[in-house]
Formats: sequence, C-alpha cells, structure tokens
Amino acid sequence: MSRKVLILYYSQFGNTAKLASSIHRQTGADILRLKVPQNYFPEDMEEADQVFKRDNRAGKLPPIMTKIPDLHYYDTILIGGPVWDGKVSSTILKLLQMMSHYQGKVVPFSTGWRDSGKYQKDFIAHAGKLNVAHGYHVLTHGTPQYSPASLASWLRKLQFN
Repeated sequence: MSRKVLILYYSQFGNTAKLASSIHRQTGADILRLKVPQNYFPEDMEEADQVFKRDNRAGKLPPIMTKIPDLHYYDTILIGGPVWDGKVSSTILKLLQMMSHYQGKVVPFSTGWRDSGKYQKDFIAHAGKLNVAHGYHVLTHGTPQYSPASLASWLRKLQFN
C-alpha cells in the first residue's frame, strides 16, 4: 500500500511557499496552501509581526479560509509555516487546533528570517497528542539555509524519496 502524504502550509511572504513547492516536487505529495482572510496580516513584515504579537497576547487565532480535506485519508501531513517572533505562526497554531483528532504522523517545516527560535519545541508544545516527527527548519538570512541536498536528506530520513 502506498503512503498518502499531504503538504499543508501557510506562507505570508513567499519563503514557505517556495519550500513547500520544493518538497512537493521531491515527494509528489498532495499540496494545499492555507489562507486567512484578505488583509488579516499586513504585507509589511514588521506590521504583520505586531498583529501576531497582539493576537498572541489576546489568545486570538486567525480563521483559516481554506477548505481542509478529510485528513484521515493521509498517513502523513507535512505542515509548513513561517517563524514569527521565534515561534510557530498563529495560522499554523489554528491548524493544529483543527487537527487535534488526527491519528497519523505530523511533520513540521519552517522558514525564518535570521532565527528559528525553538520552532520544533514550540510546534510540539502546541500539537497536543499529535504524533510529531523531526522537522526541517531553514533560515533565509542565517544558518541553516535551504539546500536541495539537505532537503533530500531530511526526506530520505522520513522515507519519502
């Protein structure tokens, strides 16, 4: 029986979208971009960070506008998002809430500017009882940076290629 894999990702400024596309090309997995209401987050990175921090203090998460398929069809779901303020973005936190009854493997991937903070730990802390595997985390202006070889190595460890 072949594995059913889904890539769910949120990308505010395009970096996570590029990484999700690379993962899709190497795995052939189904792929779906998560969307929030238009203009929920400003196009300016600093302003978007302020909205994230304000929402975080208020315990508010953005609504996800994308229709999510039946996740139980998939053995593994790769979840990608940006690193905001060293943490998992609020859109991905909302997704994790929505997935609380999912029984398969969940694998995070992220893109950050200069510092990924403790993204993996933060993801696990918000994942509840989800079965979380080791993720792939890269920076656009720091180390570790994306490379096709490092991505392929990570996917091999997950037995996707």
